[in-house]
Amino acid sequence: MNIETENRKLRTEYDAELASLRGRDDYSGELEYFLQVLAGGGRNTGKPFAGLACVQVPLELFDAFGFQPFRMRCGSPAMCRPAGDLPALACPVIKSCAGYFKCGEAPEKTCSLSVFPTTCDWTVKLPELLQLKTDEVHFMELPHLRKHERGLKRWLEEVYELKKLLEEKSGKKFSRRRLLASISKYAQAWGTLGRLIEARRQRKISGVWFVVIANAFLQDTVESWTEKVAALLDNYTRPRISGHPGVFLAGSPISFPNLKIMRLLENAGMEVVADELCTSERVLAGVPVCDDFSESGLLRALAEKYQSACHCPTFADNDRRVKNVLDTMRTHRLKGIVYHLLKGCHPYDIESLQFEKEIRKNGFHFIKIETDYSPEDEKQILVRLEAFRELL
Repeated sequence: MNIETENRKLRTEYDAELASLRGRDDYSGELEYFLQVLAGGGRNTGKPFAGLACVQVPLELFDAFGFQPFRMRCGSPAMCRPAGDLPALACPVIKSCAGYFKCGEAPEKTCSLSVFPTTCDWTVKLPELLQLKTDEVHFMELPHLRKHERGLKRWLEEVYELKKLLEEKSGKKFSRRRLLASISKYAQAWGTLGRLIEARRQRKISGVWFVVIANAFLQDTVESWTEKVAALLDNYTRPRISGHPGVFLAGSPISFPNLKIMRLLENAGMEVVADELCTSERVLAGVPVCDDFSESGLLRALAEKYQSACHCPTFADNDRRVKNVLDTMRTHRLKGIVYHLLKGCHPYDIESLQFEKEIRKNGFHFIKIETDYSPEDEKQILVRLEAFRELL
């Protein structure tokens, strides 16, 4: 593998997607900041990067210890090629992430530590596939029972282990003052995300731009992202749009620069006005509820926040996920749901069976689109989406 050649392909891919976004009718200068964040592969503030493989990890802890949380990139079709030694049926998220690690001076390779929650078997085996050193990797064992006290107890133990690791890596002792300041930062970001979600519901911002902005959160500092989104919401005016039917998007994550399904949905005459993707509306957990400001009280509040807010299909007791989707669809009068499934993404694949049953039972239209990062199936998918639109 020629690393220089692969990096050239990656830059070409990024440039093409950025140019496409800048050429949209609803592009304006307020959106350029988020494109720059994504183009740069993370905003460097001089703080050490902590690479995260999932949004389940408590971001406030990293910030409190002086680390810059950085979601490992995993949306590049070009980066699937350098990972050609992985199994053919490997999830494209894993293939792409592995490719970034192997190519050049990627931020993923400069992280002081990398944290892998055990959300799926691919994620668990990724450090081994990448031949990462043991002292560079930290696993957080995700309990599969979310609503039971024993599940929370197990997750709380993992949060304490993470705190201990961050103390060792940073050389700093735990500080309630610093953690409270970090919790406040992310609470402001949560409020701003809520405003952004409401703007999307009212179609003041498109589904494509929502995903772009949410993806930028995973690469940016929380303070800068919050400030720029607030400014965007105060100043951005979307051009007048036609009456495309709104749909709900569920399933596997969508990561920049692979906006394939979002583009196809628009081309088919539909608009995503709500989703539950972990790279979009679920990119940030809620605000911890804390009435005990001791160290143990704060850490428990953080653990509860991330445990209760996560709707990942890895959980065995996850009926609230479908209920939340149905509530949103009823509230906003959406008639259809598009279930986006990446090939090799086993948890979402298994979940889709019961998910479809519940959606249809409640009188909504449902379509499952199984795909990967390649463009070969785009025409076929577009035909299916156009037919689905006619049902709406």
